[in-house]
Amino acid sequence: MGLKVEINTSSYAMVADELGKTLQQATNVFETFLSERHNLSLLEQCEANLRQVGGTLRLLQIPGGALLADEMRALCSAILKSTAAVPEGQLNALSTAFFVLPRYLEFVQSRQSEIADLVISHVNELRAAHNQLLLPDSYFAAADEFLFSRDSNLGLRGKSLAEAEFIAGLKRASHLYQSGLLGLLKDAHSPMQLVIMSRAVRRLRSSLEPGPQQRFWLLADAVLDAFVNQGLEINPYRKRVLASLEGQMRARLKNRLVLNEVLERELVFLLCVSAYRDGFVGKVMKAAKLQAAEIDDGQLKNLRGIMLGLSYDTVSSVIHELRTELRHAKDVLELLAQHQRSESEELLPLTSVLKQSADILAVLNLPALAGTLTSHADALHQLVGCDLSKERGRLEDLADTLLFIDGSLAQIDRRKLNYEDLGEISLERRDAISADNQVSEARSIVIEESKAAIGLVKRAISAYIDSGFDSTHIANLPQLLDSVRGAFQMINANKLPAVTLGATEFMRRFVGREAVNPASDVQALETLADAMISIEYYLNELGRRHIADERILLVAEDSIATLQAFN
Repeated sequence: MGLKVEINTSSYAMVADELGKTLQQATNVFETFLSERHNLSLLEQCEANLRQVGGTLRLLQIPGGALLADEMRALCSAILKSTAAVPEGQLNALSTAFFVLPRYLEFVQSRQSEIADLVISHVNELRAAHNQLLLPDSYFAAADEFLFSRDSNLGLRGKSLAEAEFIAGLKRASHLYQSGLLGLLKDAHSPMQLVIMSRAVRRLRSSLEPGPQQRFWLLADAVLDAFVNQGLEINPYRKRVLASLEGQMRARLKNRLVLNEVLERELVFLLCVSAYRDGFVGKVMKAAKLQAAEIDDGQLKNLRGIMLGLSYDTVSSVIHELRTELRHAKDVLELLAQHQRSESEELLPLTSVLKQSADILAVLNLPALAGTLTSHADALHQLVGCDLSKERGRLEDLADTLLFIDGSLAQIDRRKLNYEDLGEISLERRDAISADNQVSEARSIVIEESKAAIGLVKRAISAYIDSGFDSTHIANLPQLLDSVRGAFQMINANKLPAVTLGATEFMRRFVGREAVNPASDVQALETLADAMISIEYYLNELGRRHIADERILLVAEDSIATLQAFN
């Protein structure tokens, strides 16, 4: 089961700035409304802005963000239609959503993919604020026509009970389930309540004969087992799912049970996302032929925490300052190694910088890096008064660590590493991150140099035309374009070398032609300029997010194809 959906990063990049401005405008207007609640025109403006945000996100095929924006707008509309004083709960839900939505969009952009399930709980908070039905966890999951209870033939041997005996047992199981559910609904959550509910469902399914009902309660039993083993997190909607199971028991007691297909599909979804997949849960999943989700409930919880952390702009500025401090610390360390001084006035300031940097890393939710730097700071403190010539290995290890942390932060800033990638750092993982950073640094240099060269090509074309076709302005363009093509081959850009080769061959023919034809020459060079602009746009995207949609190069490819006919 796939929960992650790739997005078109280039399309998003084209509207990201305007989308951010509209969302910020809606946020500012809402904040003003909080202090001027009599001014409903502010809320009307906020609703209009949110309508625009939701529509844009639907066009970009980011359904999770679009749904959240739509529910925010719907709550604004409900407040405008109400004649009573605005409940604080509704304003609190909107305030939370205005905090969540920009961070969710940052999260989507940084990963070039969407995990729409991350917003379901926030959407339900908005819906609950004006008494709307809550959306299921499986809202974004693809519908599957197969029903385990209806379409499979699996059966477990159950006790053959007379109806009266079965009803008596069902009453006891229902009462047991209700006692656990009551405590759960009161938020007095303890593992024992789930254990009680699980025991009740297990008794029920053991007393059923093989068939659809038994298979349904097998699924229910497995879901409760997942809750008991902390594979699933309790939230308001999931409490309602568990309450619906109690409704199924009551319906059976009244002899009017019709298996709830919607409820069964939700149970199947919960089994697929469960972080616990051993024991009875694993057996039922295998029997029902259920495919585990690529992202489980525990990972979703962690991702939700990361999503709601510091914003990217804040993190980026902090990372920049922190990298400056780390580079300064590395310079000081090199001086210490050269002069081999270990007095307290030499070592203690460096130790202080390392500990402060470790504290910042902890705030940035990078505990592994913070712990590594703290241990090095403590070890450095112990070297006061020691002969540093005998501690060269420790100093080199610290220098390597500073380089690694600096590289890791650079990769996070480029959005090529996520926080969870730095959770546990083995030696092999550390080497891989350092190598990736060096490649990224070199790639960035190549991209910037290539952009400068493309800019030079564009200026040379303009100068050639403005000068009345003075060929000295374009004489070296074939060589320049050929060098750019070599750079593109170095960074393994798929389509760029071929496009640039076409441009190089055209310029060789153009420079070597016998006579100038002003009209056709200008048209051909404008076509070449179109190709250069397309390449430049592609390089900007590649440099900004280290990934770009190759459809951007369609203009360049069409332009080069047109120029092939030039003689």
